[in-house]
Amino acid sequence: MFIHLSPRLCRALQMLRGSNTVADVGSDHGRLAVALLQQGAAKRVIASDISAPSLEKAKALARHCGALGQMDFRVADGLQALRPGEADAIVMAGMGGLVMRRILEEGEAAARQASHIVLQPQGNLPELRAFLYQAGYTIESEGIELDNGRYYQLILAHSGPPAPIPAQWPAGYFELGPAAYIGGEPLLLPLAKKYLAGHEKRLARAQRNGFSPPQLTEAIQALRTIIALLEENHAAS
Repeated sequence: MFIHLSPRLCRALQMLRGSNTVADVGSDHGRLAVALLQQGAAKRVIASDISAPSLEKAKALARHCGALGQMDFRVADGLQALRPGEADAIVMAGMGGLVMRRILEEGEAAARQASHIVLQPQGNLPELRAFLYQAGYTIESEGIELDNGRYYQLILAHSGPPAPIPAQWPAGYFELGPAAYIGGEPLLLPLAKKYLAGHEKRLARAQRNGFSPPQLTEAIQALRTIIALLEENHAAS
């Protein structure tokens, strides 16, 4: 059986191509783990999950697809079962950004040894990006995928000096990624417009109740700046 992935997981797989051993943290039912092997994006996968029943389902899928011999299965929280240097790539998809930050902090020895760390967070992107920039990780590139009507942001990082942030990027704004801007990610503009519309609605509701939250007004100004930059770049190209 050939595993067909959703667009967000397809993008994660592409970011992991060329890896030797991938640690799929929070592997759940193992679809990405098996697909990595089927498509030759990795030679070996260590699938880990805090849930033993989920990992059993991943093992059953691997057995059904003939990938069992190229996989290890470990019940673990985060990177706790991964030895430093054991995996040259790490992927975490579908968990919250704050959980990812904790996993990288607690499993720092293993994370620092990985040449590819692919993250697809479900929320708390500003906190995760701020952590990566402040903790000595290079955000090599970012991607955005529209999957079943929802936008997903993906980050490819590794240990190293933080990449420079463009001077025109709003200072301290990490709801969207400077690396996506540098890389010309085509879905950055529609996503920025979607965020702006949502923030403006929230601000209007707050103002009707007599409030004007500074954090919200700052985010709106940052998004307007980013949209203007993107539209200017598009007009010039």
